[in-house]
Amino acid sequence: MEELIRVSREEWKQWLDSRAPSSFGQHPDFERNFKECRARAYTHFEEGQFDKTIFGEEISLSNLADSRHPEVFVIPRDRYLFVVDEWDDAIGFERVIFPFSSTDFYVDTEREGIFQELLKSDAFFRLGKIEQLGYLVPPRPEEWDKEIKVSYTAPQFHHTRWCHSLLTAILMELVLARNGFSKIERAPMVLAAGCHDIATPAGGDSVKRVDPEALGEVKNFAWVLKHHGLAERWSNQFGFDLSLATDWVKSKGAIGKLLNALDKISYVALDCYYLGLQREGQIRDLCIRHPLIMDLWQDIRFTPHRTSFGFSEPERLFQFLLLKAYEYQEFLFNPYSRALDLFLKKMTQPLYEKGVITKKQLLTQGNDWLLQVLSEHYPQQIKWYIEPEELSWRKFSTPEKQQEFCSQMGDRIDHLERITGFPTGLDWPVFHQQRKRVVSLRQAISQKKIELLEEIVASVQGYYVYFRS
Repeated sequence: MEELIRVSREEWKQWLDSRAPSSFGQHPDFERNFKECRARAYTHFEEGQFDKTIFGEEISLSNLADSRHPEVFVIPRDRYLFVVDEWDDAIGFERVIFPFSSTDFYVDTEREGIFQELLKSDAFFRLGKIEQLGYLVPPRPEEWDKEIKVSYTAPQFHHTRWCHSLLTAILMELVLARNGFSKIERAPMVLAAGCHDIATPAGGDSVKRVDPEALGEVKNFAWVLKHHGLAERWSNQFGFDLSLATDWVKSKGAIGKLLNALDKISYVALDCYYLGLQREGQIRDLCIRHPLIMDLWQDIRFTPHRTSFGFSEPERLFQFLLLKAYEYQEFLFNPYSRALDLFLKKMTQPLYEKGVITKKQLLTQGNDWLLQVLSEHYPQQIKWYIEPEELSWRKFSTPEKQQEFCSQMGDRIDHLERITGFPTGLDWPVFHQQRKRVVSLRQAISQKKIELLEEIVASVQGYYVYFRS
């Protein structure tokens, strides 16, 4: 007979506390409810009883069902919930987390429909093998001693294009359903949203730079769907029009513009959450000040004839666009964070040009395959850790100044880069004067806020030189 291991109340409490979720990214009311559940469970433990609420308040998916979108269940984030399916089993990792919002989600993959079709396809599954942020690393805090050399495991961020694309598809389904689009109408739109990144090459954006024209996601969107037989299959099942879907992925028309907005909402939420868990900074501070900033998906309303849409809360849209701008300034376009962003590109380029690695392989394989191939050809150069301090950088205002500096550095130059900025989002649509008309955000916010967004864009523009220290 196995011996029963007994622990004290204090040991039990310490074990549970060590597994408490971080408050960052949570609903403002979650932590209070979580502490209440834990305190009640600790008291019952002391009395010799076991309280199931230690895992959260149990709630069945059936209580969260909504007939408008039967494949997607919306889970409140303001409470510590233990969500179970029809067999009373916890849904666990199948819960789709949406940080900085009032809602998480669950997709019923047992039900025949668009999400079952999407998730069972090999083309969509491959996105789970491509990290969203590649070889980017957290920004180096200014207060760190510059003599300290820092290494990171590669990749540093593990959320994938799969996570991002699924969340984008879920948001498309919910927004359309809640704006009166029928199941038949929205099916092709949701599939396009879920597949908008389906032609991302193995290695992500870094490898796409090997041949930007040939390896772009939009350019290869139709090819991937045809290659896997999805265009024809979904045409028969859901009325999916590949030509129209390609236009949506290019941000054309009202649905294309909606897809563009939901795409950005999805990746900003995930990127800023995982970065904010690691580093303090403007991104983390803004998310803490506006813990429900991602609820702006619930602000989207279509006009009566559904020819256009707008956001009903201009201030929340501005705060979101400010967060997106900070992500570019502090992280995505931060020279320290992206010093080795071209690492995979430099290794892949020669093999691609020789035909050792082909376009078809890059569009049908994942990062695991790519790293295996690169390891075979560059056994001494492929690293499982990253040292951004290997490279220094300088920023210049003109290409002439960039070239002048390069001529002085000789063979120490690693690579050059020009950053032209990023869209401010000031042209995004909002409802003005009690939803009587749709105008651009630029027309609905103060000049001071407009200038702030434009200043952030200007701060990243320039001609960069990366060189060996």
